[in-house]
Amino acid sequence: MIPMPGGGSFIVIGENIHASRSVKRTGPLITSTSDGRDAIRFIGPDGDEMLLAIPDAIWMGSEFASGRVKHVKSAILAGLAGRKPDAVAARDYVRSLALRQEGAGADYLDLNVDEAAADAATRVAAIRWLVEAVEEVARVPVAIDSSDGDVIEAGLAASRQAAGAPLINSASLERLHVLDVAARYGCPVVLSASGAAMPASIDARVSNAQQIVEAAQARGLPLDTVHVDTLVLPIAVEPEAGAAFLEAVRRLRAIYGSEVHLTGGLSNVSFGLPARRLLNDVFIGMAVEAGADSGVIDPVANDPARVLGQDRTSAAYRLAADVLTGRDAYGGEFLAAYRAGRLTEASPHLTST
Repeated sequence: MIPMPGGGSFIVIGENIHASRSVKRTGPLITSTSDGRDAIRFIGPDGDEMLLAIPDAIWMGSEFASGRVKHVKSAILAGLAGRKPDAVAARDYVRSLALRQEGAGADYLDLNVDEAAADAATRVAAIRWLVEAVEEVARVPVAIDSSDGDVIEAGLAASRQAAGAPLINSASLERLHVLDVAARYGCPVVLSASGAAMPASIDARVSNAQQIVEAAQARGLPLDTVHVDTLVLPIAVEPEAGAAFLEAVRRLRAIYGSEVHLTGGLSNVSFGLPARRLLNDVFIGMAVEAGADSGVIDPVANDPARVLGQDRTSAAYRLAADVLTGRDAYGGEFLAAYRAGRLTEASPHLTST
């Protein structure tokens, strides 16, 4: 946990061990094995450089052809196939990701295999493999993140819980059965403010959040074990999305005081825009100021200690804050500053990744 300026701690749910994550084929992480196969280059848990050969199912896919490599999915598929030495490298790869997230400050390691395969049986096998691999080295609990209840249950069953009870991500008004799972396993749980459709207003977000908190209480879940997610949407699509999230957080903090955790997938806000690290840094800081004390973030890219100590008087901060809150709708001023190189000059430690 990261101490917050006003007191209390910010709970980091490290997000980057997801089957959806991809890197550029032309980037520094991709190389070739001695027999000419495409491979992912990484530093293993013991500090040695290692190679994970990319499985056929990945390099034969359309995303690979378009220049992207789903690196976590590559490891999962290689691990499930069980053929040495690829299976050993796959296990070491996800272990190295876990150690990086933990070393950067993650309190939970969020694991998601939903894009590992189309069939449910493979996803269930994937979460079991991933939980076991990560827990071999992790000193913090895992978070089981899925839209599939069977995957959540399989992940919980696979967990040894040596570092603590897993976090379930997530329950919603459309998935109340997940609350029953959380009660049965005694796990903390993320409560999404989504309903049958994405709430169109701040009032709807707050109402949905209150309803699912009540449902959690009805099942005996302590309030201090729930993380209420008021939904972060990309501002590139909806300019008011950042402001809506922040206002919903303020209202819920006023309603519940310190009883519940308030969270969200905070890096979602910057999808489709350049200078994502800057935008995410600023938004995480704004979320904390609004009352959030938890967040699904990549602590390697967005160091929480740096985020909470950032200079709020800089030009880069102002430009990012304006686009994040909708004052600079669709980011005209922000994009102009990015193209002119002014964002990098103002904040040299921030990149456009």
